[in-house]
Amino acid sequence: MNDKLKLIVFGLLIVLLLSGCQGAPSKDEGVTVYTSIYPLYETANKVAGDNITVKLVVPNGAELHSYRPTPKQIAKLERSALFFYNGVGLEPWASDVKENLTDSKSKMINISRYVNLIDYNKNNIAHSSNEHESNADSHNHDHKHQGQHDPHLWLNPLNMKRIAQKMKVEFSELDPENQKDYQKNYEEFAKKINKLDQKYQSILNNKTQDHILVSHSAFGYLGHRYGFEQLSVTGVAPHEEPSPGVLARLTTYAREHNLEYIFMETLASPKTVNVLAEEANLQVLELNPVAGLTKEEKESGEDYFTLMYQNLENLKKALVEENE
Repeated sequence: MNDKLKLIVFGLLIVLLLSGCQGAPSKDEGVTVYTSIYPLYETANKVAGDNITVKLVVPNGAELHSYRPTPKQIAKLERSALFFYNGVGLEPWASDVKENLTDSKSKMINISRYVNLIDYNKNNIAHSSNEHESNADSHNHDHKHQGQHDPHLWLNPLNMKRIAQKMKVEFSELDPENQKDYQKNYEEFAKKINKLDQKYQSILNNKTQDHILVSHSAFGYLGHRYGFEQLSVTGVAPHEEPSPGVLARLTTYAREHNLEYIFMETLASPKTVNVLAEEANLQVLELNPVAGLTKEEKESGEDYFTLMYQNLENLKKALVEENE
């Protein structure tokens, strides 16, 4: 009887242990959401806090305009609770993901529908409508984007606040028990955005120049918000090669308007920028599109805010201090 009783008690303990394991959610069973690019990833992390796991599709250091996710990544997207993507043609692969979500509970959210967009147009000084250079790839790419929206929407800080607000709403619907946390996190994020925006305005309201030379036209939102225009060496994608006519016009413009600086983005090739800098006697400064973090930036703890403040310091040199 004792042996049988021991077996019964042991069996009951096993059942209780197994049922207890099944009832307690593990860390891996928590809610996971995906974001396509770094600016959305950082915003989602700030709003989600510790309640939701946020993952990034396009790895830091990758070129946004040409990156394609692996089949394994796409499969994970289809199983996620939410997938936030930029839209405006930045992730052409997103349409493939959407087609596979017909029977999935995953929800795709096109962030560009919740922000203020601006049109992508190349500045006439740099890119004349009469240009007939032989570079067909660049020419075709230009026409593809003419009249369409600029995808670099995160460079207007107020758009980042609108993105955070949308994420707060989605997270609250997904996880209503932690709604107060998401509201608090959003308010803290919005406060930092407002401070950043006010700092940009206070400095750039004193600008003595209203044009900048840039390696590629990623900074339309920044200029639109703070009252300056970009003259780009290349178009909306940094891999484009500028024509000799474009370089000649930019050189002439820089000389005639006494420009002292040209901006190069973090991951761009310095070759073309250096040619223009030498021709027009320009100093090269960095202007970060904040589309992703380099390995060094990640290791040193940089984020959207620190990089945007660094951008402001360099813009101040070119726009405010130029004629002092």
